[in-house]
Amino acid sequence: MLTAQELIVIFVISFITNATPFFGAPYTLITTSILIKSGVSPLSLILAVVLSGLGASLSKLVMYALGIAIRKPLKNNKNILLIEKISKSYGFYAALFILTILPLLPLDDYIFLAGGVARLSVFRMILISIIGKILKSGIEISIELTGISLIASIFSINEFELSIISIIVFILLGILLFKLDWEEILKRGEKFLREKLKINL
Repeated sequence: MLTAQELIVIFVISFITNATPFFGAPYTLITTSILIKSGVSPLSLILAVVLSGLGASLSKLVMYALGIAIRKPLKNNKNILLIEKISKSYGFYAALFILTILPLLPLDDYIFLAGGVARLSVFRMILISIIGKILKSGIEISIELTGISLIASIFSINEFELSIISIIVFILLGILLFKLDWEEILKRGEKFLREKLKINL
């Protein structure tokens, strides 16, 4: 059973890792590792899912506040004006919900940043984010628990140790992806495709 201290840690880690602009540490993996260490029970799983989802969603207030802080130079930006225009439709909130549950890509950061610039309803945005992030946490933590248990049994590795290894691997991958020169990679990819097309023609 998760202790009160562990529940607080899950919320705080989920908040901090999602509050960092455009960076998503594997907070569900961290939550999963805490769950495994404490012992998984239906109540513990529900509490972990809800608290990690709440931490991840409420952290988007940081991005919204950042949008307010930089509003002056961006308020007439074409993209901001477009988001402000479509924010009056249900499609905007449907898009926000989808972006909230997408793994790996923190695209909802951009929406909350733009929402702050355009002074959109933060209550509606956060409500959508809470629902989406709790759903996302539920799906990811369930998959991670199953996957870690399966891999641990195949390779005869301790489940908690495997979850810690997974966290380290994901953080290293995140750092690697951040340091890559994406412009150069795209240029090389385009050059490779052009050469392949010439050969085929």
